[in-house]
Amino acid sequence: MDLLPISLSDATGVPYYRQVVDQIAELIRSGQLPPASRLPSVRDLSRELLISLITVRRAYADLEAAGLILRRQGQGTFVAEDVKTTSRRRAIKEAGNVLAESIARARQLGLTGPALRKAVEALLTDEGDHDEPK
Repeated sequence: MDLLPISLSDATGVPYYRQVVDQIAELIRSGQLPPASRLPSVRDLSRELLISLITVRRAYADLEAAGLILRRQGQGTFVAEDVKTTSRRRAIKEAGNVLAESIARARQLGLTGPALRKAVEALLTDEGDHDEPK
């Protein structure tokens, strides 16, 4: 099995498990790790990166929860087959959350109904002055 091109840094202040999650997710999304590719075992990746087994287990658990990898008992860990669908669903859900927060904030600022719709439409069409709906 090939080594994964992952490099960890103390200087970033980002926990190692998060660095592992982010870098493997990027390898998967970019296609460098295609669907059904086998990933190193927790033990092998731990040894390769010189980090604890617990750190790798946590990273793999996060990646599995995100739908990017699958763990099969007795067979290993693999890149999920439907990564594009899963990534799109997750992006739609995240965008929905951001929009809901933004709309709630706009309502707190006094925008309602037509004014709020115009503000959103202006952003979607990238027309007009975004500071003040027309």
